[in-house]
Formats: sequence, C-alpha cells, structure tokens
Amino acid sequence: MRSTLTPKTVRRLLAADGFLDLDMPAEAIAELDRITDAGPLEGPRRLLLGIALKAAGRMDDAIRSLELAARIMPSPIRRFAWRELVDCYAAVGSEEMAELAGTLGGSENLQLRIALPCSNLTLDIEAPAKTG
Repeated sequence: MRSTLTPKTVRRLLAADGFLDLDMPAEAIAELDRITDAGPLEGPRRLLLGIALKAAGRMDDAIRSLELAARIMPSPIRRFAWRELVDCYAAVGSEEMAELAGTLGGSENLQLRIALPCSNLTLDIEAPAKTG
C-alpha cells in the first residue's frame, strides 16, 4: 500500500516545529504523536520527535527516535540527528556512544532546512552550539 502525504501531516509538523521554537516540547510531542502516517516525512517526524523528547528530558525515548531518524534520513540530515544524540547518550551514561555520535555528527555548524511538500514553508532547525 502506498502512503499519501496529507496537508494535515504537514500542518502538524509545522505546528510541532513552532512549539519547539517556543520551548513547549510537550505540545510538540502531542502534535507529532497525532500523525498516523507521515509517509515520506517519517524521517523529519522522527527527528522533531527526538528533539522534543530530548527537550522534555525523556532521553531513552529521544534516543530511539533520533536513532531511527539517523538511519532513514539522507546524509546531511543524518549528521544532524547524530549530533542531537551526543547529549542523550551522555545523559544515560553511555560515553562511548556519545563519542561515536559526535564523530558521526561532524564538527561543522549545521542549520537544517526541510522543505515541505504542499506548503511554501520550511522547518528550520539549528544545531545546538558545541560546548567544551
């Protein structure tokens, strides 16, 4: 069965991105959980969900979502997901995985822009500033 991308899915992704900009991760998680079939936008959904879960302090859940995003997203975006995983792994005491994620994420400053079909808007996600 072929999945269809709906405008409602796009609106929910944009709403979740807005909630993250407003530091409202619980609301972002709720919006993303309402998406029943993201189709070709499952990667961005997983990435945003992982970022929201991380912001909510739910590191184990964030790791699962960000690892999936890292597997299904194309290379430049995959690096962004790995970079998000560094703090998650460190928070759960997995220093080796945090180091590996840092290596896979690279060191250049990334700003992620995901163009959404059915909309002239994009999701703008900035990489956190590197510490240390």
